[in-house]
Amino acid sequence: MQKSNSKVNKIKSHVGIINKFLEFSKRNSVLTYITIGIPLFFLSIMLAAQMKTISISDEIVKGKRETELAEELLTLQRNYDDLKKNYDDSQKIVNEYKTNSATNDELIASMQRDIKSLKALAGTTEVKGEGIIITMSDGEAEEGSSRTDALVHDSDLLTVVNELKSAGAEAISINGQRIISTSAIRCVGPVIQVNYKKVASPFEIKAIGNSQYLESAMTIKNGVIDLIKEYGENITISREKEVTIPKFDGTINLEKSTVIE
Repeated sequence: MQKSNSKVNKIKSHVGIINKFLEFSKRNSVLTYITIGIPLFFLSIMLAAQMKTISISDEIVKGKRETELAEELLTLQRNYDDLKKNYDDSQKIVNEYKTNSATNDELIASMQRDIKSLKALAGTTEVKGEGIIITMSDGEAEEGSSRTDALVHDSDLLTVVNELKSAGAEAISINGQRIISTSAIRCVGPVIQVNYKKVASPFEIKAIGNSQYLESAMTIKNGVIDLIKEYGENITISREKEVTIPKFDGTINLEKSTVIE
């Protein structure tokens, strides 16, 4: 009986251990699920939250980028409008220049011609053209006349120059000295000065103009040449196809005169 009870007690003891083990195993299995499941649950929540945050951020970045692109587009549009306006203005100027270029060229050419004409009339440029050449020299005095009657005087040169001007001479020179509005022809002792420079016989007077008309004006009966010949001076005249007259080589200063505009 004692042995039987002992075995029963051992079996009960083992059954108790097994039950405890089973209970422990069951408890450990639940704990394992709980231990693994809870972190996974929270990890899933965190991943979902992160995905939502990324999606929101992408939407914000996308919206911001669209705003920036819209502003850049507006800036480019304004720059384009400004450039187009400048181009249109420039094109308008070019078109006006093309339209008026012919007129401008004609105006410039006309002004250049006027300047050349004024310079020629003022005597500040060399000129050439058809005209006449008059040569005057001292002659031999006749009996009963003064020796000085046959000499060429400043008054004789002035008479010839004035007659040439009246006949339409465009340019005149005496022994290479250009006659201008301020030129002085005067006798200083035994010599004659033209533009304050000494000139001596023979005197070569050149004049540019209508050669036939100039010659006719000088050789008219009882005209200048006939008068000078009566004094005993030697004088000849010739028509030339081309006469060259130098420019005035002095200085012209207006000290007291003022141009009225």
